[in-house]
Amino acid sequence: MSSILQNTPVAKVLDALYEDAEQRRAQVADQPDAFNPTGTALERFTALKDQYMPIDRPFGNLLYALIRSARPATVVEFGMSFGISTIYLAAALKDNGKGRVVTTEFIAEKADNARQNFDKAGLADWIEVRVGDATQTLQQPLPGPVDLLMLDGDKAMYIDILKLLEPSMQPGSLVASDNTDQPGAATYLEHVRDPANGYITSALLTTGGSKHQSGHELSVKL
Repeated sequence: MSSILQNTPVAKVLDALYEDAEQRRAQVADQPDAFNPTGTALERFTALKDQYMPIDRPFGNLLYALIRSARPATVVEFGMSFGISTIYLAAALKDNGKGRVVTTEFIAEKADNARQNFDKAGLADWIEVRVGDATQTLQQPLPGPVDLLMLDGDKAMYIDILKLLEPSMQPGSLVASDNTDQPGAATYLEHVRDPANGYITSALLTTGGSKHQSGHELSVKL
């Protein structure tokens, strides 16, 4: 069985995006005052509107594998940025032959760039982009029950997004969250790690990629 992650337009788009992400990250590293970690989530993400903030390849491969195995019909993503993570999600759905990604992004300019990336990868038909505050845009009807939720936006909002979508989740629904080793995710982690809230969960660490290692949480709803 082949994968469109290998030797295809999808692979070429991912390679180009990761290369561009590295170049932009290096530019910010040379400008220590380019990002102010204080302020609202919108202010912080607007300050980084030209930065990718991508998932690393090992986590992208894990997301791809989860979708190929679980075969979800509806995947929801919180935090699209320039669309690298979305490409992994949609590539798995396309290889499965079914499903749809509903993805969200605060910044309209980033969403426009991501749509161009989806077109180049040949995945646009598998993706619905919702622009704005995800706590608002995800209140709009979804294609079906949430089979897999990917959390990769503002860490302090993870718990809000999860609670918003929990009524749309069924037993067996998966929640994959990125950068849970970073500040802001504590309330979310307390929620999924409390057995009373109906999850089996595990902390994961992937190695490799530009960040060398990344912390995640993978949870299944009971």
